[in-house]
Amino acid sequence: MKKKTVKTIIDILMTAALPVLMAYSLVGETLHEIVGTAMLALFITHHILNIKATAAMFRGKQTPARIVNTALNIILFVVMIALPVSGIVMSKHLYTFLPTDGLSAIARTAHLLLSYWGFALMSLHLGFHADIWLNLLKKKKAAFITFSVILTLIAAFGAYAFISNRLYEYMFLQTQFVFFDFDKPLILTFGEHLSMIVLFAWIGYWLKELLKRFNKKNTITKKADV
Repeated sequence: MKKKTVKTIIDILMTAALPVLMAYSLVGETLHEIVGTAMLALFITHHILNIKATAAMFRGKQTPARIVNTALNIILFVVMIALPVSGIVMSKHLYTFLPTDGLSAIARTAHLLLSYWGFALMSLHLGFHADIWLNLLKKKKAAFITFSVILTLIAAFGAYAFISNRLYEYMFLQTQFVFFDFDKPLILTFGEHLSMIVLFAWIGYWLKELLKRFNKKNTITKKADV
């Protein structure tokens, strides 16, 4: 199997795992810990496969898009390492053999905060690299416009889900108790989280596009001054 194909499969699996992890009270703690462990393994594999890109992160010309991407990658890496560590500390099923007495309260707060920021940052990261695929659609203007409208509508629903589920409160620790509607169908909960992934990914994509256009315009202006 080609390396590029493996990378794509890993990215799809990581994206698919996000809604399951975010609905932890609905899917059960045991499954949450299993999927969380799988996510860590996928994350490590993802970085091993992209080791050359990571090594070249500070080489070459640092455009605005590259600077933001590097900052996003560094923050996301720290979050994605701290997340499983805090999860392991408060584990009630898979990692109970570890000596973590007295750390559960701190780990719980950290895990809550990191979970929602990790969710948003991973989605932004996904959107920042979506131009590889979306730019192919730009060759067919009608297809790109249609796909953009669909993604915008999904992102709009994602914004509604983000606000109605009060994720902003968890991201800024305005409350330390996550509310889950156990009467809501699980498929709808997954759908809401997928739409929020699209929301942040769409923001990430257009943020990168704006940064690239700003850099291009700035370069043209400098050449004109010369």
